[in-house]
Amino acid sequence: MRRAAGGYAPRVDVELPDGYEMFVEEVGSGFPLIVLHGGPGLDHTMFRPWLDPLGDELRLLYVDERGQGRSERVDPATLSLEVFARDVDLLAEALELDGFALLGHSFGAIVTTWHATELGTAAAYVVSAGADASEPLLADVEASLAAMGNRGESIAASWEKEQTVETEAELRELLRAQMPFHFHGEPPPGYGDETVGSPEVLRHFAKIGYGDFDYRPRLGDVRRPTLVVVGEHDRTTTTRAARVLHEGIEGSVLVVVPNAGHMSFVEDPPGYLDAVRAFLQAASGD
Repeated sequence: MRRAAGGYAPRVDVELPDGYEMFVEEVGSGFPLIVLHGGPGLDHTMFRPWLDPLGDELRLLYVDERGQGRSERVDPATLSLEVFARDVDLLAEALELDGFALLGHSFGAIVTTWHATELGTAAAYVVSAGADASEPLLADVEASLAAMGNRGESIAASWEKEQTVETEAELRELLRAQMPFHFHGEPPPGYGDETVGSPEVLRHFAKIGYGDFDYRPRLGDVRRPTLVVVGEHDRTTTTRAARVLHEGIEGSVLVVVPNAGHMSFVEDPPGYLDAVRAFLQAASGD
């Protein structure tokens, strides 16, 4: 199944075994690669069309996780890293997938690492801009904000406003204010303008954070092929965190995308996509 005219992939509302519906877009017809995006409360718009070229070799399944974006709205208090991770297997069951790889970026990478350490049912993992533990993640972010001076202060203020965001228009305005933190260079014009958000979910996670997590003691339990990829100038989930993940997962591959920030797949699509392709080809034995 190829991308439809106008850049939109076929939409699938997938009903999970527990009755919730997830919004999924599908591109390609190869081995399934489930894509979990970043940012609690957001849909996956900011990842397409940047990752769509992977659909030449793979069956991409872009997922708006439970209660996020265009998936069925739920009580945000029911959401957690564990819920999001276990939904991956529920999705695979609902779609009757014989096997799948899992790619998670940013918040999605934190979910993906939970899946890898606790469930391990994917054939391979791509941890893109991930983090090793919540405490050092926050320390990295604070150090990055301090290094940005006045710009960092305004970005920190926009994150505080997430705790009271009410509308999708307000949500998109906050995203625009935060873009300089996530890019090493200039964001593409209009980047994020079409994002569909769930303000109630964003408010919830802005108040509680990502949740306390520390994957470092469990990284040695990961037994599936794993790629850790990070932008050289990522201010959010830094190369320090990527190296901790890489060193803790035996046999994992680490790729640092040069001259790129948190959105490395946007700032250097060929470098990012080539790394993912090469890794998945090696992991599948092709």
